[in-house]
Amino acid sequence: MRTSRSYTVILGLLTGVIVLITFFIFPDSRVNLVFGILGTLVVVSLLFLFKKKWLLFFAISAIPISTGIILPGTGMNISFPSELLSVALALFVSIQILRNKLEANLLYHPLTILLLIDLGWIGISTLFSTSFDISVKRMMMKCVFFLVFYLLVGSFAFKDKSKVLMLFLIYGLGLIPVMYFTFVKHMSYDFDLRTVSEICAPYFNEHTIYAACLAFLIPIVLIVLWNSKIFKLSLFLKLLFGATFLFIISQEILALSRAALISLLAAFSFYLFLKTNWKIHVLFALLAVLLTVGVIYKNQIFENIARTEAVSNDGNLSNHISSVTNVKTDASNLERINRWICAIKMFKEKPLTGYGPGTYQFEYGQFQTTEFKTYISTNHGDRGNAHSEYLTYLSETGLPGFLIYIVLVFYTIHIGVQNYHRTRDKREKVTLLAILLGLITFFVHGLVNAFIDQDKMAFLVYAAMAAITLFDIHNRKNKKIDNENSPKSINQMAG
Repeated sequence: MRTSRSYTVILGLLTGVIVLITFFIFPDSRVNLVFGILGTLVVVSLLFLFKKKWLLFFAISAIPISTGIILPGTGMNISFPSELLSVALALFVSIQILRNKLEANLLYHPLTILLLIDLGWIGISTLFSTSFDISVKRMMMKCVFFLVFYLLVGSFAFKDKSKVLMLFLIYGLGLIPVMYFTFVKHMSYDFDLRTVSEICAPYFNEHTIYAACLAFLIPIVLIVLWNSKIFKLSLFLKLLFGATFLFIISQEILALSRAALISLLAAFSFYLFLKTNWKIHVLFALLAVLLTVGVIYKNQIFENIARTEAVSNDGNLSNHISSVTNVKTDASNLERINRWICAIKMFKEKPLTGYGPGTYQFEYGQFQTTEFKTYISTNHGDRGNAHSEYLTYLSETGLPGFLIYIVLVFYTIHIGVQNYHRTRDKREKVTLLAILLGLITFFVHGLVNAFIDQDKMAFLVYAAMAAITLFDIHNRKNKKIDNENSPKSINQMAG
């Protein structure tokens, strides 16, 4: 019986590998689409029956290489095959919850409850949405992300927190062929930086989300490589991690995303903050001081910014980086401002429930004015999002949704820092550090871009939150044990 199961698992994995390879080589082929769907169904069925953890591995590795397709007869755009696999896993998690098979400590942790409150308000906002069907789809997708990328990942790694790090590396493994494809495409254009916008298509919509995912992984790969002795890496694995790190760095530079580079700088600054052993409230106090100074000296700051004339789309790398402060002539910056102003106007129009999840791109056009429109703006306002995770929440779910998200961000950082200082095991400490720094890149990047609704970024974010939750659960448990075994407790028992 065990032998037949082993053969079945091998058959499923081989089918999965063939599906991924053919889908990678022929992403736009309709024949490949049919073959891919049938092959994926075979993989899902076999692995779901016998090896659910391998189904999770396959689903994660498929995320970077998945492409958007429109399901025939529905008009629905999905990321295939990753979303199909995620739905199958979400059904499994739902059954496990109904059967009380998931860890209670994970289900009732404050961060889990915050995520459920977030989903709850998204549900309420959906009821008042201006496009109910779109909001329902967005809410369902968020539920799948929560069930699979947070609860299932957390359950998988509940007894061994280091397993979460393995899942990030599996994701990175799936990203390698995409990086190779993108690099080859860059070569065909003689590394012309003006072609960067859609060079990672069809696997990533455009270069900013590609760069954001790379930025998330860079601290993880670097910290594993830097702490190779702690992780007991062989010489071969050291060389492999080293080569992978250099490849990711080169792709990050070629992706040409200013926000991603700034997010990496923020992660490095946060690393220095952690190493100084300051308390988290000191960080928040420093941020408040910087904000106050910015308000006081805003005129001088704006005068310096006004002198910058570099633009981001002229193919010059130094101009691309320095153009981050050009708010006079750089179309990319000006379009962001246009989107932000539209988001704020949308919030003022519907401050309590917002326009509904996923509706920004269909509603912001009516709030555009000639004063802020650019040559890359569309007259109908039907392209893209609010270019900010925070303003997307504000415009689509109103003030309550925005405040819930803010609390979620700061609470995640708080317990991440708290557990970093509490953790004594070196391997666990650097694992938490790597994941926390990756998450910081996302929170910073979220100021100017919005990617949480795409599975390629959602896995990284929700899995990182799951890891932080696990560290908090285990550290609380260890603290309770220590208190029970303390001399005071022993004396109380004796008395």
